Amino acid sequence: MTVDVAIVGAGRMGRNHLKGLQAIADARVVGITDVRHDAARDLADQVGAEAFTDYQQMLMTLKPDAAYFCTPASDHREQVTFAAEAGVNVFVEKPLAANVQDAFAIADAVERAGILCTTGYQWRYSPATDAAKDALGDLPVTLFGGWWYWTIPIVPWIADRRFGGGQVFDQCTHLIDMMRYLAGDVTSVYAAYSKNARSEEELPNWDSYSLTLAFASGAVGSVHSTYATFPGVGESNGLDVVARELLVRIRLGHVTVFRRDQEPAETRSPEGWTIDRPFIAAVRANDPSLIRSTAREAAKSIAVSLASNHSATTGKVIDLEEFERDPPPVGEIMPNAQPVF
Repeated sequence: MTVDVAIVGAGRMGRNHLKGLQAIADARVVGITDVRHDAARDLADQVGAEAFTDYQQMLMTLKPDAAYFCTPASDHREQVTFAAEAGVNVFVEKPLAANVQDAFAIADAVERAGILCTTGYQWRYSPATDAAKDALGDLPVTLFGGWWYWTIPIVPWIADRRFGGGQVFDQCTHLIDMMRYLAGDVTSVYAAYSKNARSEEELPNWDSYSLTLAFASGAVGSVHSTYATFPGVGESNGLDVVARELLVRIRLGHVTVFRRDQEPAETRSPEGWTIDRPFIAAVRANDPSLIRSTAREAAKSIAVSLASNHSATTGKVIDLEEFERDPPPVGEIMPNAQPVF
C-alpha cells in the first residue's frame, strides 16, 4: 500500500518531514501547501508533488491518506479540525495548540472523526525510549530531573514570548510530555522564570525557567531551562528518571541505564530514524494502538506548559485539574498567540 501524504507548511519542519518521508519506500508526498507559493513550489518540485496556497483546497483535491501540519500552534485548531472532518489522518507538529481550549477542542474533533492523529513528540516514539520503559518495568518513578540549555531561537516569532510562548511551551514540552508518558498525569505545577541574562531588546522573552511538578502517581519532578547559553553545549538537553536502585538518563535517541554494581547500559536509536516511520506505519495499518502521542495526550502536556506560564506570572501553585477545567484568559499566558509573518 502506498501512503499518500500532503504537507502544510514549507518551512524548517516541513522540509525535515519531507526528508523523513522520502526515506520511506511506500510513502508518497503528493502535495505541499504554504502561504508563500514559491516556497510550496520549491519544495513540491523536489518530489514531483503539486503546490498549493490553500490547504483546504489541497486536501479536498488530492484526498491524501495523511496530512502533516507544520504550522504555528495558533493555526492548528482550524487546520486539524478540517482535516479530521474530511477523514484525513493527521500528523501535527507540537505544540498542539496555543491555548488550553483549542488543544482540547482539537482532541474532541479528532475523537469524533475517528481518524489517526499524532503530534511531533518524537521522544515518545524513539526506539531508545523503549529501553527506558523496559528498564523501569513495574518500578514506580520517584523523581524526574529535566534540563534544556539553549540560545536565542533562530525563528524570530518563536523567540518572542507573545507568539512563541516561551521555552517551556516550545522546547521543554518534550521533557514534560516524556515525564507524563512514564509517570502519568501532573496534578500541580509551580514555576519561577528569570530575566537576568538577556535584555528585552535582544530577547523579548524570559531567559531562564524553573519548574516543580507533582504527579498523581506520587512522583515529583523538576525542569530547568534557559535561552542564556549558546549552541554547542554538550548534553544540552535530557531527562533523568529515578526509581528504586535505578537511574535512567534519556536524551532524544540515546538512553543510558545506571544500576548498582553494573556498567552503564547504552541504547541508541538507529541511524536515520525519524518519527515519520512509526506514524506512516500506523496509517498503513490503520492501527490506533501504534499512536503513542494522541491529541488528547498532547493537550494534557500543553496544559502543563501553559499552567507553568500561569504560575510564573501569578506566583501561585497551579492545580492542573482546575486549570484544564477553567483556564485563564489567553492574554495572561500568551498575550498574542498569532504570529505575524
